[in-house]
Amino acid sequence: MGFKLKALVVVSSGLVVGVCTYAAYRTWKKRQNSADDEGFEDVSKLEESLEKKVLVLGLDRSGKSTLVSQIVKDVGQKSIISSSLYKPTEGFNVTSLSDGASPTVNIWEIGGKESVRRYWAKFFQDTDILVFVVDASNNSNLSVVVNEIKSLLGDARLASVPILVLANKQDVAGALGAEQISNVLDLKSIPSRSHQVKVLETQTKPGSSEIHPTVLEVRKVLLKLSSHV
Repeated sequence: MGFKLKALVVVSSGLVVGVCTYAAYRTWKKRQNSADDEGFEDVSKLEESLEKKVLVLGLDRSGKSTLVSQIVKDVGQKSIISSSLYKPTEGFNVTSLSDGASPTVNIWEIGGKESVRRYWAKFFQDTDILVFVVDASNNSNLSVVVNEIKSLLGDARLASVPILVLANKQDVAGALGAEQISNVLDLKSIPSRSHQVKVLETQTKPGSSEIHPTVLEVRKVLLKLSSHV
């Protein structure tokens, strides 16, 4: 299956700069759509509906950047994404993925440092799918993860948004499995009528051309979900 890939990479050293850049991106996107579809308003609305926004969150060093870079990477092909994506994100990265059949998936990965997390809410608007990456090998951070997820669930802008929790770093000895992560984060207490929640185990091989099957499964799930939200 051939995937079309385009990437906008933003690594902001200042949080205010990062948020302003996000606003600038949305303005540019609206203007581009308006220019491309001038005189064809109905087509413009149709095209916009064929793009889905995936918001990727998680604490710092949970493995978000590596996961995203491999999700959008074709098997057996070199990645065209900058190697900087393998470093912890301080601002945000935007990558678009399309298989030609499902809607285009715009993946927004936001930095996970404590100083950045207070700005997460700036990116909630228009989210179709929420992905939360958990370092399943770091038990000391799980209480923070619980608090962050509870905060996300309390925001009206994310109401009814499907949630995909990735129990990452399964290659590390002692990492908690999907069922354990679900129990620790108390995900089963989330009413199914408010959110569809799915937990997957993932692991990556940074710098390798080989993509782990767990990452391919995440790609498959995202494309499938994008067709139903």
